[in-house]
Amino acid sequence: MAKNSNLREFQEAILLRLKEVATQGDTVSASRLGILVGGKRMLVNLNEVREVIPVPPMQVVPLTEPWFLGVANIRGNLYNVSDLAQFLHMAPTPRSTSNRILLLNSETTTQVALMIGGLVGLRSVDTMQLQASNSEAEALYTKNFYLDADNNEWLEMDFEKLLHDKGFIQPTLG
Repeated sequence: MAKNSNLREFQEAILLRLKEVATQGDTVSASRLGILVGGKRMLVNLNEVREVIPVPPMQVVPLTEPWFLGVANIRGNLYNVSDLAQFLHMAPTPRSTSNRILLLNSETTTQVALMIGGLVGLRSVDTMQLQASNSEAEALYTKNFYLDADNNEWLEMDFEKLLHDKGFIQPTLG
């Protein structure tokens, strides 16, 4: 039970930090949310995430791309849920209790949700070393490529770039 309690406290701390950042407006923060996507470590600007939740039940939508998981009713609002790893041409995210849904905060479009493999926690880019751009980073809708003190690679996501991709916004086959 203590393990579940610690996980809940961890998630509540992240949600609290997300809410704090949202109230600060345009203030630039060095904090990023660390996530796991297809075995890769990625960073997300806290301003781009409205909320992080466990995976809700979803209604499958026929004749859509395999990475489009379906539609979920989240507190009375319908969200389009996509498997971020699969969209980025990685293996589909294996289903587990560590999976999470990121509800995106975007001026471009609303009700977009992404399933990820799990949360790593808050990370500061001030403690990381910015690397030269590489083709993998550019192909994965990213802004920057970092190395942390342990030589772990981190890709910083650019969700606005992702949300402008017509292939992402319109997941129908054909």
